[in-house]
Amino acid sequence: MEKKSLSSPRVFFYVQHLLGIGHLARASRIAGALVDRDFEVTMVTGGTPVPGFPGEGVQTIALPTVTAGDKGFSGLVDGDGNPVTAAFQEHRRDLLIEAFRRTGPDVVIIEAFPFGRRQMRFELLPLLAEIAASSRPPLVTTSLRDILQERVKPGRAEETVALVKNHFDLVLVHGDPGFARIEETFPLADEVRDKVVYTGLVAPPPPNEAAEKFDIVVSAGGGAVGRELIGAALEAAKLLPNALRWCLITGPNLP
Repeated sequence: MEKKSLSSPRVFFYVQHLLGIGHLARASRIAGALVDRDFEVTMVTGGTPVPGFPGEGVQTIALPTVTAGDKGFSGLVDGDGNPVTAAFQEHRRDLLIEAFRRTGPDVVIIEAFPFGRRQMRFELLPLLAEIAASSRPPLVTTSLRDILQERVKPGRAEETVALVKNHFDLVLVHGDPGFARIEETFPLADEVRDKVVYTGLVAPPPPNEAAEKFDIVVSAGGGAVGRELIGAALEAAKLLPNALRWCLITGPNLP
């Protein structure tokens, strides 16, 4: 690959996947598209490594692994399954800020936060403070899926709005507003409406026509919580005619 010119805009892209890999997959497609348009992209990842992501041409900085402690995201554990300690958090925070300083980006993209990934405030709030204190602060944007997990705890939406107003220049919503709008799942969206930009859906190139045909396709996505789904599909297959052709897609993280 040709070396980037000194004038290539530098992008610092933070992505923390905790359970599935959908966030990482979408972010990797965005990063790849930026590289194709002569951006120099550094992606900082903090989840379990997934083969093939973030992809060719994207510089990668892998922080010590953090994952969700269970399906309910009730706690964080390290790559060995041990609860994350304060010392571990401080180490990751320092590595993240060091990476930002070393990259010197023109644009910072933070995936999901502050609309999600609140568990990562221990390192993202210091990063935002570091950005604000920079002599030439970069453009700061959040990369957001179109349908959000609705918050039920009082004050969460207000906290998100305050962070967006104080630290973010743009809210990039990866969806089609004709299908789903951010205000449908985020009640205070009007307060940051001037920063919202709909990018359209992020998708890979159209695949070649499939060589095989199936009657039933069951996908577990990344697979981290797919055991029950795949197991139920296998049991259902026993009850249905043998002539049906099944395709079970387990995902790379299925135990």
